Amino acid sequence: MLLDVAAELGLSQKQCLTSTDIDPDSLDSPLASISVWQELALIRNIQTLQNSDEGLGLMVSKRCTANAMGMFGQALATSETLAKARKLMERYGMLGLAFSRFEFKNDQHTLRMTLHDFEMPKDCQRFLEERGLGGCLMLFSDLLGQTLTAKSVSMRLHAPSKPETYHDFFGTQVEFAADKTEIVFERTIEQKPLPGANRKLHLASIRYCDEVAEAQTNALTYSGRVRGTLQHQDLLADLETVAQQFGISSRQLRRYLSEESTSFRDIQLELKFDRARALLRSGLSVNQTAQELGYSCQASFSRAFKKYTGQPPSQSAKQLTG
Repeated sequence: MLLDVAAELGLSQKQCLTSTDIDPDSLDSPLASISVWQELALIRNIQTLQNSDEGLGLMVSKRCTANAMGMFGQALATSETLAKARKLMERYGMLGLAFSRFEFKNDQHTLRMTLHDFEMPKDCQRFLEERGLGGCLMLFSDLLGQTLTAKSVSMRLHAPSKPETYHDFFGTQVEFAADKTEIVFERTIEQKPLPGANRKLHLASIRYCDEVAEAQTNALTYSGRVRGTLQHQDLLADLETVAQQFGISSRQLRRYLSEESTSFRDIQLELKFDRARALLRSGLSVNQTAQELGYSCQASFSRAFKKYTGQPPSQSAKQLTG
């Protein structure tokens, strides 16, 4: 979706994918996986090339249809009512609009979707708020088969240069510099039946989503995100670099990892010696493995390996290959 919008803006795919490590040939594969840092890198590239962070999220949100969301979208579209579909959005939020941590609340007259944006990277916040609120509006409209307008919309962001674009998009006056980021609908839309309701397809879609959600759970933790980032960058990134890619300070990242009972150094060592074992298993000598991992000499690698694993690499190599 991001690359389609970029093409509309006259930006080349090569420019947009710079430093993202995304293989353009794999994007059409149903098994393709894009990590958090890769998506953020792509968003930042497009914003830089456009020299603006305004409106991009709204453009992308226009493409937020059930059909564009794969099996998750099918699970939504085959629900009986919008109320049941939005419960799936809460349950599988990570499979739809990345970074958008949201919650629904309703009262007698309204349905509110609040976007919790306090942990979003600041330089991508406008995009993520626009896509989160706009995507909800577009998805609800698509599921119901009718054009919805919001009852009210508020954003914590400061007013853009062209606020009328936002008013027109949501069909109501948008409040900027508000206390929270929220879109409000009439409560009555919740009980409307969805035209694509299909119980058999719905249950099959949910089973698939459960499998994917379980596989992605680790990626939602900071330790999982750090692990993925280091693997994509060949274990070369340092704490400052990784924190910057997440849009937080290194101190915050240390604290988040500590809350998950780990540290940046622990993750580095785990990945480094996992790679060492894989290299030894492949038949490389201890000296060759030391060189591959950037050690100045075999002795220093052997000491570090034994300290971490409890046995020398020569003994480990025999066990792994024997």
